[in-house]
Amino acid sequence: MQSATGAPPVAGGEQIQREWYWLNGEQKKPIDVRAWMRYEPTQEIHLSMSYTAMQMEERTEGVVVDLAYFSSPPSPYKVCRANPIEVVNPNHSLKDGLAIAGYPKDLWYAPLHQLPPMAKHGKVVTGFYQIHRDYVDMLKELNEYLGDPQNRNDPTAREPCRRRVVILIEIERAKHFFGDVDRFRRKRTSTPTVALADAGEHDSVPPGEAVFQWWWGDPMTGWGHWKNYHPHVSAHLEKMLATREGFRSCHESVAIDEVRYRIQRISRERPFDYLQQNLAGNFRETFMPEHIVTIDNSMFDDMTRATSNCFVQFQNGNPKRRRPVRRIKKGDAAGLEMPSGEPCTICFSDTGVLTGCEKGHVVCHSCLRMGMRVIVGDISTTEGLICGCLSFRDIVALEGLAEKADITTRETLASPPSDPNLKQEFDMELNQVRRQFDIADAIPQGLYKSKMKEWFEKLRQKESEHLYYACKHPGCGMENWILREDFDKDYRCRGLYNWTCRRGHKNSVLPSQDEINDVNKNILLHPECYDERCAHDSFPLRRFRLCEQCVAEGLLTFAVHESGCKQWPGGGASTAGHRHCFCFHCCAVWGRDCDHSKRCRDPGIQQVRKNTTLDGSESKLEVGYIDAQAYIAWIKGTRSVCPPTVFGASGLFSRSEQVVGLTRQGLLGLEDKSYLKRTMEQGTS
Repeated sequence: MQSATGAPPVAGGEQIQREWYWLNGEQKKPIDVRAWMRYEPTQEIHLSMSYTAMQMEERTEGVVVDLAYFSSPPSPYKVCRANPIEVVNPNHSLKDGLAIAGYPKDLWYAPLHQLPPMAKHGKVVTGFYQIHRDYVDMLKELNEYLGDPQNRNDPTAREPCRRRVVILIEIERAKHFFGDVDRFRRKRTSTPTVALADAGEHDSVPPGEAVFQWWWGDPMTGWGHWKNYHPHVSAHLEKMLATREGFRSCHESVAIDEVRYRIQRISRERPFDYLQQNLAGNFRETFMPEHIVTIDNSMFDDMTRATSNCFVQFQNGNPKRRRPVRRIKKGDAAGLEMPSGEPCTICFSDTGVLTGCEKGHVVCHSCLRMGMRVIVGDISTTEGLICGCLSFRDIVALEGLAEKADITTRETLASPPSDPNLKQEFDMELNQVRRQFDIADAIPQGLYKSKMKEWFEKLRQKESEHLYYACKHPGCGMENWILREDFDKDYRCRGLYNWTCRRGHKNSVLPSQDEINDVNKNILLHPECYDERCAHDSFPLRRFRLCEQCVAEGLLTFAVHESGCKQWPGGGASTAGHRHCFCFHCCAVWGRDCDHSKRCRDPGIQQVRKNTTLDGSESKLEVGYIDAQAYIAWIKGTRSVCPPTVFGASGLFSRSEQVVGLTRQGLLGLEDKSYLKRTMEQGTS
């Protein structure tokens, strides 16, 4: 079965493989591992892509995919995701627990032996469920019933709500899909050519640069290795190739230095042969037939011959003293046909063309075109390309392979295969091409070359993405984004965090949900007051607060109180490195709403959330509060109900509302009261 990715790469250049499962049969524990059913490959791909979009939009709830669009006949099911809710209805068996889609949260957190086998090798992502489209309203009614202690109308008493548990398993896979491409490769015979493979260990070749190498050792026995000329010598010889037609066409030699050595390019038609010049040349030693050097010399490999990069260095006035020289440029051989019978390093069937890598890998025409489609369709993978050896830095090789893919496509279209199986394979390939590149009619000429050019341009843009704030609207290009420097200058300095892109899409620059959760969690871990009577004001103070003026500007500033009075920073905004000054007891603006003369009131433990205007046009950060004494009592076990977070009304943004205490604790992973009590008692000193 295929594996869906649809995910960004992780550290180390690896990719996330995603597998989606739904639970068949009874939705309760213990779970028979055979009850997990994997989604079809097409559905998995769309589930993964939609989940990636949810992550980019920072959505944790809602519809992931409506399966009706990706199945035939149309499926009546939707896959959704929900956060756990606290069950407060005493009439339900889940009272005081957490539920997802009306089922116990524990169903998604089954032990490994009750989960699909791949769960042992990856991470299980929870909260997903599948529901029949006719029962969406019933589930909404069920959630309202679970969250209302006065409600006695259980909708599932009439009929069961058709929904199932769904899990996602994410596994890191190797960056090269085909693994070790040399594992089935035919072994070469033990000839001096084998020594060429070791040459790279002695003299590395800068990627993308032409380098001349001479054979250090005995060219007759094959003992030795290739050794680089000095860079300025290689540059000089490159210039001679570009400017001297006689040298380029193998008709004349050029000087390597002013005194000792010369170099000559050779071809099959024009070998290194000075027999006829023994008398006229006045050589110091006689040039004999055994001194002739052809491109079939065992020191030259197939790639060097195919790219016409065979040379000979010899002493000025004495061609008998000679040695092989080769010119290598990574990628030069890409796309050259290799009729030697070497199998394709991917499918191990047909022979094909050189990929241009240093190992001399060969890839067949079909796998080459497939590899090109994989590359241009994914800018997140830039290493381990085609045969596993190429990377985005191998521009010459990739452009050469793209051109070869266009040539073979054009040739096959002009003369389709006569074999029915090969013709079916090519027709399927054309359908894939049309689907991937959204082509309705004839395949355009130069398709792969143009897509490779676009791929390189996207990589260039990606390298500078960190300099911009991206527009959150799907499909809005980088040309419409805003430079971070411009945002800080035009918006941030004025306390603004909403901006509009050039196409009119509204955006906000706010912390991610993970950053918000981290701040909320750190504050909730220490609800206690570290100082019961602060200096000057004699108020109890907690160790941590959020600067609410920064929150109003879309920033999270985690303030720490070390000592002194309730004013923070103690020296004022102008002298202590922070541009705002507030009261650490009541959180109000210092000097405007609070000062040392006021006996202010502690609003409670702060929590922050991201909220959206009622019309959905803008987002902002809001601060809510938890009753500190009630929260500490709940941790200590003297209070049964975990107090909620209360967010007040804020103009256009919301009405006053509460977040249920256990729901908040569950989302932050702070449900273990013994751990909370131990952390609180340890304090912050």
